[in-house]
Amino acid sequence: MHAIERTIDELRDAVEHGAVAVPSVSRWTVGMHVHHCCLSMIGISRTLQKSAPPKPRAKPSLQRFVALRLGYIPRGRAQSPAVVIPDALVAPDQLHRLLDDSVVRIRDASALDPDRWFVHPLLGHMDRDGALRFVLVHNRHHLRIVSDIIRRSR
Repeated sequence: MHAIERTIDELRDAVEHGAVAVPSVSRWTVGMHVHHCCLSMIGISRTLQKSAPPKPRAKPSLQRFVALRLGYIPRGRAQSPAVVIPDALVAPDQLHRLLDDSVVRIRDASALDPDRWFVHPLLGHMDRDGALRFVLVHNRHHLRIVSDIIRRSR
């Protein structure tokens, strides 16, 4: 099973805690983190699908190195683009449908030409593999937050 699909399974498990919130950990509920990850995965996959080779040249940056090479996104540093801001009230069945859609789209994106590309607002241009690496790192980042929310809510 692909690593991204494992994170999607973990997001799916978190849906049952969708309404849980701990403001000292995050302004978003667990469900909002799941929704945000779905919106991100679907959006990145769509962008990869629409892009055309050749890929633009990526500029090196410390943020890019930390996120893609070290697999770390610091908390509370970046503002999410409006297109991936989650809804406060998304029903569990809708989250499950979005997660199902995410799996299909990520599989389809994985099969695209490696020179397809995506532009992240902070990290810049990424080829297909870099974009999929970002999806993995991004999902793990939000899963750590979700885990903290659930743990602190008990």
